[in-house]
Amino acid sequence: MRTTVIKFFAYSFILFLALPCIVQADTVWLTNGDRLSGTVESLSDGILELKTDYAGVLKVKWKSVSTMQTESPILIRNNKTQENYPVYFTPYNAGYVVIKTSEKKEIVSVKRIDEFMQSEVRTDQWDWTGNIDAGVNLKNSSTSTDDYNLSLNTKLKKEKWRHDISATYNREVEESNVNTDNYSFRYAIDYLFEEQYFWQSRLSYKRDWVEDLSRQLLIGTGPGYQLWDDDTGAFSISLLGGAFSYGYSDDRRDSHLGATIHWDYQRYLMDKSVTLYSNGETGHSLDNDGVISVDAELGLRYALTSWSTFHIGYHRNIVKGTRDTLDERIFSTGLGMTWK
Repeated sequence: MRTTVIKFFAYSFILFLALPCIVQADTVWLTNGDRLSGTVESLSDGILELKTDYAGVLKVKWKSVSTMQTESPILIRNNKTQENYPVYFTPYNAGYVVIKTSEKKEIVSVKRIDEFMQSEVRTDQWDWTGNIDAGVNLKNSSTSTDDYNLSLNTKLKKEKWRHDISATYNREVEESNVNTDNYSFRYAIDYLFEEQYFWQSRLSYKRDWVEDLSRQLLIGTGPGYQLWDDDTGAFSISLLGGAFSYGYSDDRRDSHLGATIHWDYQRYLMDKSVTLYSNGETGHSLDNDGVISVDAELGLRYALTSWSTFHIGYHRNIVKGTRDTLDERIFSTGLGMTWK
């Protein structure tokens, strides 16, 4: 009996000593279904080095990795800042990993790991992204029609501040008649309290030379929530309180206090070669006039090269409850460029 008890405690002690080694082992899942265990030593130039007890140091091509998990931080080198950063890897769906730094965690496609290593990990650096889309439709038959669409969207991020700037221009001329001639400008600034909560202030202005409702100005501020912002896309919603101002072709003007819900959505598909996007705002006045406004856009953007794109978009602008009811629809398609 005594011998049995001694053996039990001896085996328990050995298992206790071996347990940290088991728990601390890193795990790499490969695309062929195999699983490797060991200690990840480095990740650079498309090669993952894994130290094992049974085969020494294994060099695994990164394109063969499906997902992985590390129990201790590993250093990856940022090719832009030329600095090393400790990060943790957590497994996700096949083809994705969760990368956690000291400040945030992000879902990253395995195929896009180079983009993460080239991104601005340091939060004291500016992160500048954006795109320009242009469309031209020239028609000459029984009638002559010239249709131009141009849009600019750009975002700048630094530490807890985000700046969002966008502008559009639309013009359509049929024979000598100008059917559409307007431009818009929007600016928003966000302050991030935490990873998901932020405060937003927004200004939106639109000028039209054809419609009786020739000027629209919306100013608002309020809280926002970031549902996600990772390698698969981004989605944020903000609730703003502020004022609406509308001007007419005879220079008359009316103003209203109101509330606005704004959204900004984009989703990467087909390994980021296709982007589904939607952004806009819907507002309602807080007085008895019952002014309702909707300004929304939905579209797809296809990456032709690393910087050139082809887009298809649909824009809807509705204003009801003012002196002139506006219901504008704009369909656009054309080429563009993107940067990040």
